Amino acid sequence: MHQEAPGRTRELDASDADPEPRRRRWPSLLGAFVAGGLLVAVVGVAANVELFGSGSGSGTDDRPAPAPSAEGPAPGGMHDQERPDQVGALDPAARSDSEAAVRNGWQLTAKDEFDGAGLDRSKWSPYTGETTGGVGRHRAENISVRDGQLVLTSRGLTSAGLAWRDGQQYGRWEIRAKTNPGWGYGDVALLWPDAEDWPEGGELNFMEIPKGDRSETHTIVHYGEDNSQVGKSIAGDFTQWHNYAVEWLPGRVVFYIDGQEVFRTTDPDQIPPRPMHLAMQQDIGPYGDDWIPARDERTPDTLDFQVDWVRIYAP
Repeated sequence: MHQEAPGRTRELDASDADPEPRRRRWPSLLGAFVAGGLLVAVVGVAANVELFGSGSGSGTDDRPAPAPSAEGPAPGGMHDQERPDQVGALDPAARSDSEAAVRNGWQLTAKDEFDGAGLDRSKWSPYTGETTGGVGRHRAENISVRDGQLVLTSRGLTSAGLAWRDGQQYGRWEIRAKTNPGWGYGDVALLWPDAEDWPEGGELNFMEIPKGDRSETHTIVHYGEDNSQVGKSIAGDFTQWHNYAVEWLPGRVVFYIDGQEVFRTTDPDQIPPRPMHLAMQQDIGPYGDDWIPARDERTPDTLDFQVDWVRIYAP
Protein backbone atom coordinates (compact mmCIF):
# COMPACT_ATOMS: atom_id res chain seq x y z
CA MET A 1 0.00 0.00 0.00
CA HIS A 2 1.28 3.44 -0.88
CA GLN A 3 1.49 5.65 2.19
CA GLU A 4 2.12 9.33 2.68
CA ALA A 5 2.27 11.61 5.68
CA PRO A 6 -1.07 11.80 7.57
CA GLY A 7 -3.10 14.93 7.08
CA ARG A 8 -2.33 15.39 3.39
CA THR A 9 -5.98 15.30 2.48
CA ARG A 10 -7.82 17.50 0.02
CA GLU A 11 -11.58 17.18 -0.33
CA LEU A 12 -13.23 18.45 -3.50
CA ASP A 13 -15.97 21.03 -3.36
CA ALA A 14 -18.89 21.33 -5.75
CA SER A 15 -17.00 23.76 -7.97
CA ASP A 16 -14.48 21.01 -8.74
CA ALA A 17 -17.07 18.78 -10.38
CA ASP A 18 -17.71 18.61 -14.09
CA PRO A 19 -21.08 20.07 -15.17
CA GLU A 20 -22.00 16.95 -17.18
CA PRO A 21 -21.26 13.93 -14.97
CA ARG A 22 -21.06 10.45 -16.39
CA ARG A 23 -23.60 8.15 -14.87
CA ARG A 24 -24.00 4.46 -14.42
CA ARG A 25 -26.96 2.32 -15.45
CA TRP A 26 -30.55 3.55 -15.09
CA PRO A 27 -32.85 0.52 -15.50
CA SER A 28 -35.52 2.09 -13.30
CA LEU A 29 -35.61 5.26 -15.40
CA LEU A 30 -35.54 3.34 -18.67
CA GLY A 31 -38.21 1.08 -17.26
CA ALA A 32 -40.36 4.13 -16.62
CA PHE A 33 -40.04 5.16 -20.26
CA VAL A 34 -40.91 1.64 -21.36
CA ALA A 35 -43.86 1.54 -18.98
CA GLY A 36 -45.07 4.90 -20.29
CA GLY A 37 -44.85 3.64 -23.86
CA LEU A 38 -46.76 0.48 -22.99
CA LEU A 39 -49.45 2.55 -21.26
CA VAL A 40 -49.92 4.67 -24.37
CA ALA A 41 -50.11 1.52 -26.47
CA VAL A 42 -52.71 -0.03 -24.15
CA VAL A 43 -54.83 3.11 -24.21
CA GLY A 44 -54.61 3.18 -28.01
CA VAL A 45 -55.65 -0.47 -28.31
CA ALA A 46 -58.55 0.07 -25.90
CA ALA A 47 -59.72 3.05 -27.91
CA ASN A 48 -59.58 1.07 -31.14
CA VAL A 49 -61.52 -1.82 -29.65
CA GLU A 50 -64.39 0.47 -28.65
CA LEU A 51 -64.22 2.43 -31.92
CA PHE A 52 -64.56 -0.65 -34.12
CA GLY A 53 -67.10 -2.44 -31.93
CA SER A 54 -64.86 -5.41 -31.12
CA GLY A 55 -65.92 -5.70 -27.50
CA SER A 56 -69.08 -6.98 -25.86
CA GLY A 57 -71.02 -3.92 -26.98
CA SER A 58 -71.16 -2.38 -23.49
CA GLY A 59 -67.99 -0.32 -23.91
CA THR A 60 -66.33 -2.21 -21.03
CA ASP A 61 -64.58 -5.54 -20.70
CA ASP A 62 -64.60 -7.23 -17.30
CA ARG A 63 -62.49 -10.19 -18.38
CA PRO A 64 -59.21 -10.55 -16.45
CA ALA A 65 -56.07 -9.50 -18.28
CA PRO A 66 -53.89 -12.35 -19.53
CA ALA A 67 -51.03 -13.41 -17.25
CA PRO A 68 -47.66 -11.90 -18.20
CA SER A 69 -45.26 -14.14 -20.05
CA ALA A 70 -42.63 -15.87 -17.92
CA GLU A 71 -40.16 -15.96 -20.80
CA GLY A 72 -38.70 -12.50 -20.16
CA PRO A 73 -39.50 -8.82 -20.65
CA ALA A 74 -41.95 -7.75 -23.33
CA PRO A 75 -40.46 -6.47 -26.59
CA GLY A 76 -38.79 -3.18 -25.81
CA GLY A 77 -38.65 -4.13 -22.12
CA MET A 78 -35.62 -3.86 -19.86
CA HIS A 79 -34.08 -6.36 -17.45
CA ASP A 80 -33.42 -4.96 -13.99
CA GLN A 81 -30.35 -5.93 -11.98
CA GLU A 82 -30.05 -9.73 -11.79
CA ARG A 83 -28.07 -11.95 -9.44
CA PRO A 84 -25.67 -14.16 -11.46
CA ASP A 85 -26.57 -17.83 -11.71
CA GLN A 86 -22.96 -18.96 -11.38
CA VAL A 87 -21.44 -18.95 -7.90
CA GLY A 88 -17.96 -19.52 -6.49
CA ALA A 89 -15.80 -18.66 -3.50
CA LEU A 90 -12.35 -17.36 -2.67
CA ASP A 91 -10.18 -19.64 -0.58
CA PRO A 92 -9.19 -17.58 2.50
CA ALA A 93 -6.04 -19.66 2.87
CA ALA A 94 -4.97 -18.76 -0.66
CA ARG A 95 -5.42 -15.00 -0.26
CA SER A 96 -2.53 -13.06 -1.77
CA ASP A 97 -1.53 -9.72 -3.25
CA SER A 98 -1.13 -11.25 -6.70
CA GLU A 99 -1.97 -9.10 -9.72
CA ALA A 100 -3.42 -10.44 -12.94
CA ALA A 101 -1.24 -7.94 -14.82
CA VAL A 102 1.98 -9.35 -13.33
CA ARG A 103 0.94 -12.96 -13.88
CA ASN A 104 -0.06 -12.35 -17.49
CA GLY A 105 2.63 -9.86 -18.54
CA TRP A 106 0.34 -6.97 -19.42
CA GLN A 107 1.88 -3.70 -20.68
CA LEU A 108 1.14 -0.72 -18.42
CA THR A 109 -0.05 2.45 -20.21
CA ALA A 110 -1.64 4.61 -17.47
CA LYS A 111 -2.02 4.60 -13.70
CA ASP A 112 -2.85 6.53 -10.55
CA GLU A 113 -1.15 5.54 -7.28
CA PHE A 114 -2.90 8.36 -5.33
CA ASP A 115 0.37 9.57 -3.83
CA GLY A 116 -0.44 13.26 -4.30
CA ALA A 117 -2.20 15.73 -2.05
CA GLY A 118 -5.47 15.64 -4.01
CA LEU A 119 -7.35 14.10 -6.89
CA ASP A 120 -5.60 14.44 -10.26
CA ARG A 121 -8.31 16.16 -12.30
CA SER A 122 -6.39 15.60 -15.52
CA LYS A 123 -7.22 11.90 -15.09
CA TRP A 124 -10.55 11.88 -13.25
CA SER A 125 -14.01 13.40 -13.65
CA PRO A 126 -16.15 13.34 -10.45
CA TYR A 127 -19.89 12.68 -10.64
CA THR A 128 -22.44 15.26 -9.55
CA GLY A 129 -25.70 13.53 -10.54
CA GLU A 130 -28.13 11.06 -9.02
CA THR A 131 -27.03 7.65 -7.79
CA THR A 132 -28.17 4.49 -9.59
CA GLY A 133 -31.92 4.20 -9.09
CA GLY A 134 -32.24 7.87 -8.10
CA VAL A 135 -32.26 7.35 -4.31
CA GLY A 136 -29.55 9.91 -3.57
CA ARG A 137 -26.90 12.06 -5.23
CA HIS A 138 -23.18 11.87 -5.88
CA ARG A 139 -21.25 14.86 -4.58
CA ALA A 140 -17.70 15.83 -5.45
CA GLU A 141 -16.97 16.83 -1.86
CA ASN A 142 -17.35 13.17 -0.86
CA ILE A 143 -14.14 12.34 -2.76
CA SER A 144 -10.76 12.69 -1.05
CA VAL A 145 -7.17 11.51 -1.39
CA ARG A 146 -5.44 10.69 1.88
CA ASP A 147 -2.68 8.41 3.13
CA GLY A 148 -1.95 7.22 -0.40
CA GLN A 149 -5.54 6.20 -1.08
CA LEU A 150 -8.53 7.41 -3.03
CA VAL A 151 -11.52 7.48 -0.67
CA LEU A 152 -15.17 7.64 -1.78
CA THR A 153 -17.41 8.42 1.19
CA SER A 154 -21.16 7.97 1.58
CA ARG A 155 -23.16 9.79 4.22
CA GLY A 156 -26.94 9.85 4.43
CA LEU A 157 -28.39 10.28 0.95
CA THR A 158 -25.15 11.51 -0.60
CA SER A 159 -22.41 9.40 -2.09
CA ALA A 160 -19.46 9.64 -4.46
CA GLY A 161 -18.33 8.44 -7.85
CA LEU A 162 -15.80 9.33 -10.52
CA ALA A 163 -14.80 8.34 -14.06
CA TRP A 164 -11.43 8.02 -15.77
CA ARG A 165 -11.38 10.71 -18.45
CA ASP A 166 -9.82 8.64 -21.24
CA GLY A 167 -11.58 5.66 -22.77
CA GLN A 168 -10.27 2.97 -25.08
CA GLN A 169 -11.51 -0.05 -27.00
CA TYR A 170 -10.03 -3.20 -25.47
CA GLY A 171 -7.42 -3.45 -22.75
CA ARG A 172 -7.03 -4.46 -19.12
CA TRP A 173 -7.96 -2.55 -15.98
CA GLU A 174 -6.91 -3.47 -12.44
CA ILE A 175 -7.51 -1.83 -9.06
CA ARG A 176 -6.58 -2.62 -5.47
CA ALA A 177 -9.56 -1.85 -3.26
CA LYS A 178 -11.14 -2.40 0.13
CA THR A 179 -14.79 -2.12 1.13
CA ASN A 180 -16.16 -1.61 4.64
CA PRO A 181 -19.25 -3.07 6.35
CA GLY A 182 -22.43 -1.01 6.29
CA TRP A 183 -25.95 -1.65 5.07
CA GLY A 184 -27.50 0.52 2.38
CA TYR A 185 -24.46 1.32 0.20
CA GLY A 186 -23.00 -0.69 -2.67
CA ASP A 187 -19.41 -0.34 -3.92
CA VAL A 188 -18.76 -0.78 -7.64
CA ALA A 189 -15.88 -0.70 -10.13
CA LEU A 190 -16.90 -0.97 -13.78
CA LEU A 191 -16.29 -0.10 -17.42
CA TRP A 192 -18.90 2.20 -18.97
CA PRO A 193 -19.40 3.09 -22.68
CA ASP A 194 -17.84 6.36 -23.81
CA ALA A 195 -20.84 6.93 -26.09
CA GLU A 196 -23.22 6.84 -23.07
CA ASP A 197 -25.31 4.35 -25.08
CA TRP A 198 -26.08 1.93 -22.26
CA PRO A 199 -27.19 -0.85 -22.43
CA GLU A 200 -26.33 -1.42 -26.12
CA GLY A 201 -22.81 -0.14 -25.47
CA GLY A 202 -22.35 -2.64 -22.64
CA GLU A 203 -21.21 -2.47 -19.03
CA LEU A 204 -18.52 -4.57 -17.35
CA ASN A 205 -18.72 -4.73 -13.56
CA PHE A 206 -15.50 -6.29 -12.30
CA MET A 207 -16.18 -5.49 -8.63
CA GLU A 208 -19.74 -5.09 -7.36
CA ILE A 209 -20.45 -5.51 -3.65
CA PRO A 210 -24.05 -4.58 -2.76
CA LYS A 211 -24.60 -6.35 0.57
CA GLY A 212 -23.66 -4.68 3.85
CA ASP A 213 -21.54 -7.49 5.30
CA ARG A 214 -19.27 -7.42 2.20
CA SER A 215 -19.23 -11.22 2.05
CA GLU A 216 -19.91 -11.46 -1.68
CA THR A 217 -18.75 -9.70 -4.84
CA HIS A 218 -20.16 -10.04 -8.35
CA THR A 219 -18.61 -9.95 -11.83
CA ILE A 220 -21.29 -9.05 -14.37
CA VAL A 221 -21.42 -8.39 -18.12
CA HIS A 222 -24.40 -6.22 -19.18
CA TYR A 223 -25.20 -6.39 -22.90
CA GLY A 224 -27.93 -6.00 -25.52
CA GLU A 225 -30.78 -3.54 -25.86
CA ASP A 226 -32.72 -5.25 -23.03
CA ASN A 227 -29.82 -5.19 -20.49
CA SER A 228 -29.21 -8.94 -20.56
CA GLN A 229 -26.62 -10.13 -18.02
CA VAL A 230 -24.16 -12.95 -17.40
CA GLY A 231 -21.60 -13.29 -14.64
CA LYS A 232 -20.62 -14.92 -11.38
CA SER A 233 -21.05 -14.31 -7.64
CA ILE A 234 -17.97 -14.96 -5.51
CA ALA A 235 -18.08 -15.41 -1.74
CA GLY A 236 -15.23 -14.10 0.40
CA ASP A 237 -14.17 -11.44 2.88
CA PHE A 238 -14.19 -8.25 0.85
CA THR A 239 -13.50 -6.03 3.85
CA GLN A 240 -9.88 -7.06 3.16
CA TRP A 241 -7.71 -5.61 0.40
CA HIS A 242 -8.06 -7.42 -2.94
CA ASN A 243 -6.95 -6.86 -6.52
CA TYR A 244 -9.83 -6.75 -9.01
CA ALA A 245 -9.22 -6.86 -12.77
CA VAL A 246 -11.04 -7.09 -16.10
CA GLU A 247 -9.55 -8.06 -19.45
CA TRP A 248 -11.56 -6.99 -22.50
CA LEU A 249 -10.40 -8.11 -25.93
CA PRO A 250 -12.23 -8.67 -29.26
CA GLY A 251 -12.92 -12.33 -28.47
CA ARG A 252 -13.34 -12.36 -24.69
CA VAL A 253 -14.09 -10.67 -21.41
CA VAL A 254 -12.29 -12.15 -18.38
CA PHE A 255 -12.56 -11.15 -14.71
CA TYR A 256 -9.87 -11.74 -12.07
CA ILE A 257 -9.54 -11.46 -8.29
CA ASP A 258 -6.03 -11.53 -6.80
CA GLY A 259 -4.59 -12.72 -10.09
CA GLN A 260 -6.95 -15.68 -10.38
CA GLU A 261 -9.51 -15.93 -13.18
CA VAL A 262 -13.07 -16.09 -11.79
CA PHE A 263 -15.26 -15.71 -14.89
CA ARG A 264 -14.99 -15.44 -18.66
CA THR A 265 -17.25 -15.12 -21.67
CA THR A 266 -16.36 -15.56 -25.34
CA ASP A 267 -19.90 -15.06 -26.67
CA PRO A 268 -19.65 -12.38 -29.41
CA ASP A 269 -23.05 -10.95 -28.44
CA GLN A 270 -21.73 -10.21 -24.94
CA ILE A 271 -18.52 -8.40 -25.93
CA PRO A 272 -18.89 -4.58 -25.70
CA PRO A 273 -18.85 -3.04 -29.20
CA ARG A 274 -17.27 0.37 -28.59
CA PRO A 275 -14.72 2.24 -26.40
CA MET A 276 -15.27 2.30 -22.65
CA HIS A 277 -13.79 3.99 -19.59
CA LEU A 278 -13.27 3.07 -15.94
CA ALA A 279 -15.70 4.29 -13.28
CA MET A 280 -15.89 3.71 -9.51
CA GLN A 281 -18.73 4.66 -7.18
CA GLN A 282 -20.91 3.94 -4.20
CA ASP A 283 -24.64 3.56 -4.83
CA ILE A 284 -27.41 4.06 -2.26
CA GLY A 285 -30.16 1.57 -1.44
CA PRO A 286 -32.76 0.41 -1.72
CA TYR A 287 -31.99 -0.64 -5.27
CA GLY A 288 -33.04 -3.72 -7.23
CA ASP A 289 -34.62 -6.97 -6.10
CA ASP A 290 -32.39 -8.39 -3.35
CA TRP A 291 -29.50 -6.14 -4.40
CA ILE A 292 -28.58 -3.02 -2.40
CA PRO A 293 -30.75 -3.05 0.75
CA ALA A 294 -32.22 0.04 2.36
CA ARG A 295 -30.27 1.91 5.00
CA ASP A 296 -31.15 0.81 8.54
CA GLU A 297 -29.74 0.66 12.09
CA ARG A 298 -26.66 -1.14 10.72
CA THR A 299 -25.79 1.82 8.49
CA PRO A 300 -22.89 3.92 9.83
CA ASP A 301 -22.91 7.71 9.72
CA THR A 302 -20.19 7.60 7.05
CA LEU A 303 -18.91 4.72 4.94
CA ASP A 304 -15.68 4.67 2.91
CA PHE A 305 -14.77 2.82 -0.28
CA GLN A 306 -10.95 2.79 -0.38
CA VAL A 307 -8.77 2.39 -3.49
CA ASP A 308 -4.99 2.00 -3.20
CA TRP A 309 -4.17 2.20 -6.92
CA VAL A 310 -5.58 2.05 -10.44
CA ARG A 311 -3.62 0.64 -13.40
CA ILE A 312 -4.60 0.48 -17.07
CA TYR A 313 -2.93 -1.75 -19.65
CA ALA A 314 -2.69 -1.93 -23.42
CA PRO A 315 -4.81 -4.46 -25.34
